[in-house]
Amino acid sequence: MCGRFAFFQEIDPLVDDLGAVDLTDPHLRSRWNIPPTAPIHVVTESVDTETGEVVRALRVARWGLLPPFAKEASFSSRTFNARRETLGEKPSFRGSLGRYRAIVPMDGYYEWVRDAKGTRKQPYFIAPADGTPQYMAALVSWWKGPGQHEGPAATEDGTYLLSATIITREATGDLAELHDRTPVMLRRGEIDAWLDTAMDDRHAAQEWILDDAHLLDDSTLEVREVDPAVGRVGNDGPELLEPPQTLL
Repeated sequence: MCGRFAFFQEIDPLVDDLGAVDLTDPHLRSRWNIPPTAPIHVVTESVDTETGEVVRALRVARWGLLPPFAKEASFSSRTFNARRETLGEKPSFRGSLGRYRAIVPMDGYYEWVRDAKGTRKQPYFIAPADGTPQYMAALVSWWKGPGQHEGPAATEDGTYLLSATIITREATGDLAELHDRTPVMLRRGEIDAWLDTAMDDRHAAQEWILDDAHLLDDSTLEVREVDPAVGRVGNDGPELLEPPQTLL
């Protein structure tokens, strides 16, 4: 599962590596404790209706997908993750699967494990051991709702709000000891195929995302204990990635 993550990498190297244009709010940068419904960075591909060219862009979306039938934005508190096994079946996600796929770049995500006594939860940070970015498979949706949207995920005229969900899979190996679900982490070389607008059939996209050959090798990840202060959403800063303090 992915219910909290960190994104603090520099934007320019990221967009250069991905060949994307930066359409994000320049004030929305390094964050070490991002919760559901907060604005997050996503990378999408779309066809420009005027030129017919494919545009890859780094954008800001609300974390929690809002399908067209959602009545209010609070719906997104239930759709920040989506199981890859049922994407094509769930009404909230199947419409985006064939047309609005994305990736969520991040530096790592958190999981909590309860201690043997069951009285305390210890947070862990999961990230590539070499410090390279993680690319999580995702879906996005342009939600109209009542309109008059504000914030970095809204269009300039406030008509639409971009929203996103991070796709998860069943955890295996060491990751399964932290949680039974884990984000679908794509290898860098698989990003083009996942974003490709030519794959416009949701059944083909469902088959593609179920293939583990596209996934980052779990053995490249590092799992380490971090400061329990990350449990409070209002806390933020690089100090959250420090190991917990032990009183002697």
